[in-house]
Amino acid sequence: MRIVALTVGVLWMAAAALGQQPSAAAPDEIFFNGKIVTVNRDFQIQQAFAVQGERFLAVGSNASVRALAAPGTRLTDLRGATVIPGLMDNHNHQYMAAMLERGVDLTAVRSLAEMFEKLRQAAAQAKPGEVILGSANWAEDALAEKRGPTRQELDQVSADHPIVVYRGRGAAYLNSAALKAGGVSRETKFIAGSPVPMDASGEPTGRFTNPPSLVRNIAGRFVPPPSLEEAETRLLEIMREQHAVGLTSIRDLDLRPEPMRAYFSLWRKKKLTMRVSMGLDIVSSDWDKLEEILKPWGVGAGFGDDWLRLDSVSEFALDDGLMREAYLNPPGQFGRMRITADQIRQSMILMNRFGWRPAPHISGDRTVDHVLDAYAAADAESSIRDKRWVMEHVPIVHADQMKRMAELGVAVSAQIHPYGGNEAAVRNLGEARAERQVPMREFLDHGVIVSTGSDWSGGDSNNMFVNIGFYVTRKTRTGKIAGAAQKITRQEALRVATVNNAYLTFQEDVKGSIEPGKLADFLILSKDIMTVPEDEIQTILPLSTFVGGRKVFSGKDGGF
Repeated sequence: MRIVALTVGVLWMAAAALGQQPSAAAPDEIFFNGKIVTVNRDFQIQQAFAVQGERFLAVGSNASVRALAAPGTRLTDLRGATVIPGLMDNHNHQYMAAMLERGVDLTAVRSLAEMFEKLRQAAAQAKPGEVILGSANWAEDALAEKRGPTRQELDQVSADHPIVVYRGRGAAYLNSAALKAGGVSRETKFIAGSPVPMDASGEPTGRFTNPPSLVRNIAGRFVPPPSLEEAETRLLEIMREQHAVGLTSIRDLDLRPEPMRAYFSLWRKKKLTMRVSMGLDIVSSDWDKLEEILKPWGVGAGFGDDWLRLDSVSEFALDDGLMREAYLNPPGQFGRMRITADQIRQSMILMNRFGWRPAPHISGDRTVDHVLDAYAAADAESSIRDKRWVMEHVPIVHADQMKRMAELGVAVSAQIHPYGGNEAAVRNLGEARAERQVPMREFLDHGVIVSTGSDWSGGDSNNMFVNIGFYVTRKTRTGKIAGAAQKITRQEALRVATVNNAYLTFQEDVKGSIEPGKLADFLILSKDIMTVPEDEIQTILPLSTFVGGRKVFSGKDGGF
């Protein structure tokens, strides 16, 4: 196995300044005889590239790059394989995934009966009273029943063990024992500003739609946290899993003391293999003390190095799908805000004053209006137009809103929520609105910088080849087309998954394309992403994944 030495500076800011210019020294390794999809400004296709240390030294023809070889340079014949820049994920809950995957793996379940059997087996093997966790990577629409479990059904699985079943970041299901352990009863009306769902008899349903709040305010009372050693081990395992689908950089928007300790410990030990931008986790209970939280930091977005950096104030969900027009189901309903429009405005002004950029989670198009108004108010006090303020998710956006986004320099962190199945959106929104979910074609045509990600462990997949394939075909997991008018080209989709994501973290000059001087994060692919049939794009996998010139993943055949 070839291991290229990887150098990380001792201090964050000093490290960020090191090695910005390619050295005149000979390359450590040359890769030649390939199809190098550079994703540079002109989207050039080259034959070869050279790596020195953690950066690309040269890119060009076989002859021009091989001429740089010295006696100690390793030569790798790509044998015609396609190479692309490392893929990036703009919204990836890596730490949360590492913690949630401690539980029962429910990824493959296709019915509630299968789910209950897996949970029942875990309960049978657990110690008395031990918490049973269900992993996050499943979806209601993928189940035969098209719904999640009820509290009563989980009680039948086990009345003695607290059971918490996470469905990504979107929902969580608890049995009665878990509710009791978390201090939730019929008298508990709100948790961190979110109402506790009650059934007709006035008892908690056990279903929560704000898992971050649940983790912090309920499950945190009885689910034992991991040790630092366990957290580090799980993170390294999750990083390897993510490298296997080609990820080399992520935005993990769960910056709290627990995950930061784990990331910082790995950074200090120089064990990180994934580049991580972290967003400060703010929940609704924090709004009244936002100034108290932000003011003492003294730093903001962009602080850090090429491995670990601060990104934004994030993980605050502003709405439960507040729409301009009423839902079809439930009829006459418009959704709701979780905080007031004035609170949004004041919060954005505060973040701007303290050097942070917001990355609010937005579900409904009416909420986009409120946020744009708040961004404009902050901009009036001190310009935000070069600060790359972000909107997360924003599945439904209109032309007038995209125009305002472009004018304010707002970037969009989009995912592929329709991929899991568009049927529920059609039922609730109507076909016209459902077809416009995640309007990639319109974002690009309006000049909005849009990137892509997974919302994993809350999304359907952390595989960006699935994202790229969906954007090109708009074909969902069930084989249906969701929004044919929003298709984009392969070239555009690759940019969205690479250099546009680098732009989102102020790093487009150091990563996101295969160019001299940039970080040598790249993938050697199993298929040619530029010529494979469109329906096969999502089946592509890396033969090898490299981060900073170092191989961090090899496929079953050993890769390159």
